[in-house]
Amino acid sequence: MPPITKFWLSTLKNEQSVNSPVFLQFISEILDFCASHSGPGSGMHAFYQDINNPSRLFMITGYPSQELNTAADKIYAEEYLPRMFDYVQHVWLKQLDMDITTVRLDEKVVVAYGKNPSQWKDEKKGFGGWDVWPKTAQAEKNTQVEGGNQNFEIAADQVWVQISRLEDGSADPAEPTEGEKLYLHKVMSR
Repeated sequence: MPPITKFWLSTLKNEQSVNSPVFLQFISEILDFCASHSGPGSGMHAFYQDINNPSRLFMITGYPSQELNTAADKIYAEEYLPRMFDYVQHVWLKQLDMDITTVRLDEKVVVAYGKNPSQWKDEKKGFGGWDVWPKTAQAEKNTQVEGGNQNFEIAADQVWVQISRLEDGSADPAEPTEGEKLYLHKVMSR
């Protein structure tokens, strides 16, 4: 199977802060765990905060294959996810058949997602692909998650997701159709 990349958008719950030393330590543990399942020095995992809405958090994780991701996710769901839901509320999860090592997880990135990508995507400025999450066996099993009873949205329509570097003075990526554009700054990565 090809390499995969997951994008997870969540929001901080009331009275939680991304700057909390306890939360930052927890995020560090999660990123270390993810990196331990994708190879040493992988640089395939990062945690971002939305520049325009600091309560929104964005996690990017990449794995060499779906099988490695599935094995890691089973442990993650048992050991980390219930605790994560003490801090955040799930918004959405997207998965691409894309090798995250082709993208530099810079300090600032733009993630855009939406329908009709031919009208707004710019492959010269970033990398992207179709959201395949709804078609995975993992998605079918994870429509309800214990420890938070979060509903994972399974969309019927195909959605394109693109990640681009956010550089000062650079042209802004086009606004997606029936989607959103997130301006993110890195909290930490592994």
